Amino acid sequence: MATTPTPGRPSSRRIPRPAHATALFAVLAVTLTACGTGESGTGGSGDGPGGGASGDPVAGGTLRYAFANTIDCVDPRQRPQLTSRNVGRQLGDQLTEQDPETKEIKPWLATSWEISDDVSQFTFHLREDVTFSDGAPFDAEAVKANFDAIVDLGARAPQAGSFLAGYEGSTVLDTHTVRVDFDGPNAQFLQTTATASFVQLSPASLGNDPADLCLGDFAASGPFTLGSFTPEKSVELIKREDYAWASPIAANQGPAYVDRIVLEVVPEGGVRYGSVTSDQIDLADGIPFTNQAELANLPGYGLATGASPGIAIPYIPLASSPELQDPDVRRALSLGIDRQAIVDAIFQGTQQPATGVLTAATPGWTDQSAEIRHDPEAAIALLEGAGYDRVGADGIRENADGDRLSLTITYQSGSTDAEAQHQLVQQEWKEIGVELVLDPVATLPDVPIDEFPGDLTTWSQGRADVDVIRLVYGSSHPEMSMLYNHPDAELDALLDSLQSTVDPDERQAIGEAAQQRIIEQGYTIPVYDRFWSYGYGPSVGGFRADIEGKPLLNEVWIAS
Repeated sequence: MATTPTPGRPSSRRIPRPAHATALFAVLAVTLTACGTGESGTGGSGDGPGGGASGDPVAGGTLRYAFANTIDCVDPRQRPQLTSRNVGRQLGDQLTEQDPETKEIKPWLATSWEISDDVSQFTFHLREDVTFSDGAPFDAEAVKANFDAIVDLGARAPQAGSFLAGYEGSTVLDTHTVRVDFDGPNAQFLQTTATASFVQLSPASLGNDPADLCLGDFAASGPFTLGSFTPEKSVELIKREDYAWASPIAANQGPAYVDRIVLEVVPEGGVRYGSVTSDQIDLADGIPFTNQAELANLPGYGLATGASPGIAIPYIPLASSPELQDPDVRRALSLGIDRQAIVDAIFQGTQQPATGVLTAATPGWTDQSAEIRHDPEAAIALLEGAGYDRVGADGIRENADGDRLSLTITYQSGSTDAEAQHQLVQQEWKEIGVELVLDPVATLPDVPIDEFPGDLTTWSQGRADVDVIRLVYGSSHPEMSMLYNHPDAELDALLDSLQSTVDPDERQAIGEAAQQRIIEQGYTIPVYDRFWSYGYGPSVGGFRADIEGKPLLNEVWIAS
């Protein structure tokens, strides 16, 4: 995720609604690091055959852990990528937790809360036994300082900042009670307190330079402290002996079992897999699709996978594209994609064909498989109705003016899976008379979404709440909203109304209507639901992950 210099601090701590400051835009290659969750997403304890160590947990030892993607920042407030969030979860804690199975928001550092009738005030009652690793107490002043600090980070905290849209400030009611105020309804806020975007840091750390915070110059309340960090290469975590307030979904409420964790970046999937099976490392994320079945059936070894919440991985027609102004053309592209063929050929069946705007693991998901089916004949009918009723000698459709239906996708090179997917879609769209020109680039341009080159992009946004569609398919955020500067008033009204109620039935109805509008207008071409994966060796016990697919490393132990 690209960042911009932090804008000048406003006279108050209020973040305007919507955010108008121009931010840099980064498109993420399919299957690579996601904006919000990275390569992985949500799950639970995994669905492997039960490999790894068994018996009672053993204390001591070093966990050797291989990351698929590089990490340049261990402050998850500033980086929404899963690698940063994986480390951030071990260093810091959140006010709440979200149960991977029930999706319920549970108390963590906050023991309870009240929400005002107009959903603009959230009052949190806090634990009284928590300390930061620098010895400072966790209290209401700390919570206020943390939310205020997100405002000060500005564009350096794109996702955390978006969660605080309309923030007017926090008020300390007593030592362990704090009220957070917004300028209007903000129903999504409670769920965001269960994300790593809002890990709590010691107030003494919050004034540090953002670049130094990225390098780990902070104290937090998590089960580990930072031993060392070499950006792009490795991270060392050290067990905190006095830790006693773990997540409510963790079985181990005390100090971590392992003394030390060494995380190393190993970008080659085959090398990560081979390192696990040769016992050179204990745990690895991003097990290659081609190796997952083999690992799952290897005696003693474990494969944990889980479905990611958030938006289904899509192709998104850019609202600025002259060729994609007609909803029928956009819808035709969706009907021209064979999702099952993509999942089978590219992902070896380890992912699932998309069935809607959201993944099926996301609260508020609506089954829209009837609308996003593979139907080339219906696609051709829509294209002909849109005026592309002639087919040139090269098989590409043209309109009455002789304009060919040729579309370009600009994407970051480097992912063989993404390249193979684009090539397969290129072939599928050729069958309905649409040309897809592939434009791989080494570095994506740093421009707002409405200035991004080409006609299509890919995107990934993980979050276990239906409100994720507001950020991605709304028009308010220059960095992450696909309709930025091209608003759909009807859709924006639906998405904004998601903020006004915390009633599950009302949010479900609003979410369904919004998702239907998105599909009807062809604002997205959902392709597949992403699944995260971890592989581990025979000596690893207790592996579990949270709802975003981040491992609970204080649960993991190494058999002696």
